[in-house]
Amino acid sequence: MVSSVNAVSLQNYQKSLEKLTGFNKVSSTSNSSTFGNYLNQAVSGISQKMSSMDKATNNVISGKENDLGSVMVKMTEAQLSLETAVQVRNKALDAYDDLKNMQF
Repeated sequence: MVSSVNAVSLQNYQKSLEKLTGFNKVSSTSNSSTFGNYLNQAVSGISQKMSSMDKATNNVISGKENDLGSVMVKMTEAQLSLETAVQVRNKALDAYDDLKNMQF
């Protein structure tokens, strides 16, 4: 009984917020991007940078490439992308912990 009352009150609150702000629920259309799409793009971008760095490093080691500067740039790009991903993950986990510890 208590959970059904809370659910109804939350739905009423959501409806009143939608009326006040003028925003409705996001409809899923072919044009709209979801968080999952953004996450997949970010992970694939990191993966591409890491594989590009690996390939360039192997080429320098095997002697196929002589430009050490471009390899260092690729290594730095991959490192920064990975560090950014780790920080985003940490922030998401912190936000999840905050939500988990909230009491209603």
